[in-house]
Amino acid sequence: MANQEINEKNCYSVTWIINHFSYCWQKKDEAIASPIFSIYIPEETKWKLLLFPRGTVYENNIAFFLYREQDCDGAENIEIEYDLESVIADGFILKNREIKHIFCKDSLWGYPSFLNREIVLKKSRMKYLPQDNLTIRCTIKRLDGKPVEIRQIYARTMINVERKSLLWSIQEFSNLTPNEKKQLIIKSASKEELIKIDLFLSGGQCFEEKINLNIYPASKCIKFFALQTCLLKSDKITVDSGKYENLCEYGKSSTFPLTISRNKIMERGDLYLSNDVLFLKLEFAISTGFAFEGVTKIDFGTLSDEATKEVVENWQKRSVEETITENSVDLITDLMSLYKDQSLCDAKLQTKTDVFPAHISILSARSPVFRAMFSTDMKEKMNGLVDVSDFDDKTVRQLLLFLYTNKLEELKWDDALHLYQIADKYEIISLKRRCSLFLKNSLNIQNSCKTLIFSDLLQDEDLKNITQVFILKNAKAIFKSEEWKLLADVNSKLALETALRNWDEE
Repeated sequence: MANQEINEKNCYSVTWIINHFSYCWQKKDEAIASPIFSIYIPEETKWKLLLFPRGTVYENNIAFFLYREQDCDGAENIEIEYDLESVIADGFILKNREIKHIFCKDSLWGYPSFLNREIVLKKSRMKYLPQDNLTIRCTIKRLDGKPVEIRQIYARTMINVERKSLLWSIQEFSNLTPNEKKQLIIKSASKEELIKIDLFLSGGQCFEEKINLNIYPASKCIKFFALQTCLLKSDKITVDSGKYENLCEYGKSSTFPLTISRNKIMERGDLYLSNDVLFLKLEFAISTGFAFEGVTKIDFGTLSDEATKEVVENWQKRSVEETITENSVDLITDLMSLYKDQSLCDAKLQTKTDVFPAHISILSARSPVFRAMFSTDMKEKMNGLVDVSDFDDKTVRQLLLFLYTNKLEELKWDDALHLYQIADKYEIISLKRRCSLFLKNSLNIQNSCKTLIFSDLLQDEDLKNITQVFILKNAKAIFKSEEWKLLADVNSKLALETALRNWDEE
């Protein structure tokens, strides 16, 4: 129903889901940015959504803006009509704001007080944050009479949350003095210190003695934590002793008192103390950054008669569908830990300058070539060593990260070329597809000739066709370039095929 309404509006929409929203660590005036998206009206313009979880002016507000990129083609000023919406899974709109605004490059416009944090996170949490997911949408329509393509983009930002649950036994609790501290260190799966906790007393004499927890983030990766504390009684029933949340800054600690004093515990020592041991249950949820950021799906609507062939080709060039499920986040986190730990490794990838430990099961599951190596009587099965000396260290490192987590971090154009080649050699289809998509989206006048040669060499017909279309559209600039002259010299057949493409189509 929601999709039909968007199509009827003849507009462009971006639906953006932020998973684990309550674990956002951004301070006031710090934003989470959606993936950049392009709109052809008819020239390419680049945009993104900016959400400020703790507002831009007041921390109790959630701010929401549409931003036009500085690196952006099209007219200097573009007037558009757009809606900023908070929605739930079935498309039902919870909050809607309509805006008309003229955007120049590097400008944003929206609402500093789009949502109230108290309502979203507490009073109406089940409505706004089902399963702790915030869903927002922006629909865009141009006002100058020119068409905007009908497209629905679905994007996702996943906050990585590590959960730790442990039982802390505090020995000789009745003898604990105000000057004494009990310390606990919490480590990650890779044995890295995450958090240090000191338990100590304050007050006394005429006042109740408070039990305090001083929490010190020992890792720079920790952005925010939520902590639930409970006392474990002798009958194994837990008693709530306080829940605490805090934004983390490396090197700075925060102190929280338990809701139950030492005096209360000592009065009921038969319930809380067994052999003078206090059992404190700690349940941490720690956000450590983003687990995933990207477009997960693109749907295309029906084009109006006014839509040009150029717009259609641009749609095809940008078409991609990458899906990710809620349950896959935990799997990605676990495999990332396995990759970083390098424990139980039974294989090695060797370049000219380094050796990279890996797991045969992971390599075999992701690549039929690796699977064949380790399941037949080849030298790789005998010694667990794979020679990848025809690729550099960075490429192999990026390959392993993708094999374990499906992630491509900080990918550049040259990286995509090298990764495509190693993916082709080891028949990793999903990586080939991702690299091909990246190269399509990164086409420009400077790299188009190299991309054409590369696509022809690896027989990627889709990439080749898109590159040829791009070259012909920009023929005046490209045919005069040194890159094209070199291409014509070393591969005259490919250059002629490209130049004659328009004639062939006619």
